[in-house]
Amino acid sequence: MANRETKPRVGGPEVSTRDLFRLDGRTVLITGGTGALGLEVAGSVLESGGDVICIDLPELPPEAGWTKVQAIAETHGTRATYYSCDVTDADRLRFLFEETMPKTRYPLRGVVTCAGVSGRVPAVDYPVDDFRRIVDINLVGTFIVAQAAAREMRNQNVSGSIVLVASMSGWGSNKGLDTSAYNSSKSAVLQLGRSLAAEWGSRQGHPSIRVNTISPGYIKTRLTAESLAKPTQEQVWSAENMLNRISTTDEYRAPIIFLLADGSSFMTGADLRIDGGHRSCESMNELHSESYGLVKNVPISKHWKWKRSTIARSDMPRSAEYLDL
Repeated sequence: MANRETKPRVGGPEVSTRDLFRLDGRTVLITGGTGALGLEVAGSVLESGGDVICIDLPELPPEAGWTKVQAIAETHGTRATYYSCDVTDADRLRFLFEETMPKTRYPLRGVVTCAGVSGRVPAVDYPVDDFRRIVDINLVGTFIVAQAAAREMRNQNVSGSIVLVASMSGWGSNKGLDTSAYNSSKSAVLQLGRSLAAEWGSRQGHPSIRVNTISPGYIKTRLTAESLAKPTQEQVWSAENMLNRISTTDEYRAPIIFLLADGSSFMTGADLRIDGGHRSCESMNELHSESYGLVKNVPISKHWKWKRSTIARSDMPRSAEYLDL
């Protein structure tokens, strides 16, 4: 295509494996910076050598969480700053960039969009304004931040990596949860990531910006606290994945650092689904159900015969291979 060009790569064979996962000499912006995941990611970036700018709605970050972040920064010689900002307010975000970016030690080269909200309402009763608010924060707010960051990287002529936090809920509906707005918004975030990656990876006159997404499974945070307070809910959710438990925020540190750092230099437009095998488990169940449905009226003896002779008998349903009787 005429508007594309090959950009210099980051990393390289001369860089040690350890250094491929370092973030020295760069600033990383984290939205949802007062949340459990945002604070966890902030600490990981600081440990990896990068400076951090956290933004979120509250005027001040939570004392306990921010004290821990500052302690990590002091230990590693890095810096963490916090600003109050609504990610859906494009004018406020633009002003924030104009005020803060000249004060940073290092260029902005990374973004992690942790800001997001959910809501459980039956679709037939969902107030349109509430639906629109969730989409506005989860999708439009994510775009506003990514756009502002890309403009800053273009102004500084530096390559970068943007990590959009989607959800396994963007890949399918969750059984028993009336979360149509949340699911729709996260599915859109997945497509947004692919679209931005296609535009910003090799555009002429624009630094190379890689854009990837992560799709977490159920996490123990304040967003899931209400649901998990119900008797047996944690047991039910745990049983739906392959590890038989629910994740915690620290389990997303390494995947996000990988995507931010040069170790993922040839990765863009991709999604890391970190759900304990939840969606894969669903796929296996569907496959088994479909397979069984094709042969459920056939005697068990026939099942076993088909399973043994699938290669020799091409006329039999291939799905019989997958029966486990």
